[in-house]
Amino acid sequence: MQKSLLLICSWLTVMMIGCSSKTPELADSTNAATIAQTSSAPELADSEISNMAGAEMTENTTFGSVDERIAAIEKEIDSIYFPTDKYRIPEAELYKIDKNAQIFNSELARDLSIRVEGNCDEWGTDEYNYALGLKRAKSAKDALAVAGVEEGRMSLVSYGESKPTCFEHNEACWQQNRRVDFKLLP
Repeated sequence: MQKSLLLICSWLTVMMIGCSSKTPELADSTNAATIAQTSSAPELADSEISNMAGAEMTENTTFGSVDERIAAIEKEIDSIYFPTDKYRIPEAELYKIDKNAQIFNSELARDLSIRVEGNCDEWGTDEYNYALGLKRAKSAKDALAVAGVEEGRMSLVSYGESKPTCFEHNEACWQQNRRVDFKLLP
């Protein structure tokens, strides 16, 4: 019964948030149009992005499989970290949106789908954490769309507190779990 209620609440949340055409939620009332302007990441050419995942990797490089290509590209993608109970992207994290957008739009990743995964720390109820994780993922998706990544390539998922990267019970560890991750899919 509780699982069914959680699934229904999650589905309703996805429907309400997913249908929004709102601009990205940015901390400190930063305008969505200024994402690229406030970015501290330099513009990278496709060849530079291709070379990030390995010194020998170029657009003409052939991989044994799509999974190998995805693994090489994902090594260069940065997670976005959030303060407690917040889903607006902090200004200090905006350069990561720009860098990731350049990678996602590179020749090597252009044909791949992107799963935007929202995560939370262990504080809060399951329902609250799933909703907050979804809001974080939506903010990141909107910011990537403003940075030029095609919205149709991106899907959202919230893991709430169920996929921690750190298992200790302290602030430094909780900060690592308040994040959005990006996974590439064939």
